[in-house]
Amino acid sequence: MEFVIKGMKYNTEKMEKVAEVRKWYRVDTFLTRSMYPGKEVGRTYPCELWKSAKGNWLLTHEEDYSTYGEAIQEEEAKSLLMRHATDIYEKMFGELPEA
Repeated sequence: MEFVIKGMKYNTEKMEKVAEVRKWYRVDTFLTRSMYPGKEVGRTYPCELWKSAKGNWLLTHEEDYSTYGEAIQEEEAKSLLMRHATDIYEKMFGELPEA
């Protein structure tokens, strides 16, 4: 898949798939605003985390028969890996300290 985000082209065929993670996305529709006034309503989606050869990160997920891509910073990628793929995080960034 190919995405153009903020003037940069992200091609998943040329990127390394790092892990499968999960991320919460806000659902802001007329129905959710009517049913839950003043509250944030959302859904957690299974996502794929990708890294380019230049070190840029991409998060993709499927929703309603479409695939969406979101460029993210390394800090968010690290946070997602810590929560959902700790072994991959430790291979890429070093071991986490014991509690």
